[in-house]
Amino acid sequence: MASNSLTSIPVHSDVVRRLRSLKTADQTWDSLLAEMAEDYVPAAWYNMMERRRLAGRDVSGDEIISRSRLRAQRGR
Repeated sequence: MASNSLTSIPVHSDVVRRLRSLKTADQTWDSLLAEMAEDYVPAAWYNMMERRRLAGRDVSGDEIISRSRLRAQRGR
């Protein structure tokens, strides 16, 4: 079984300040970052959707959500 060890992620102090302003007192860093990652959509995804829209290849909202969930399950 793979271990789930703690890591050290180097970030600039201004980023830590911004994150602290979002974190509640009873929230762990793990839960804050996991929650943020759950809702994160990379900018490249929006760019791809805009390119497709301009090219006339619209994709339905249901299809986008389905693809996004599948990618998340695959870890992409």
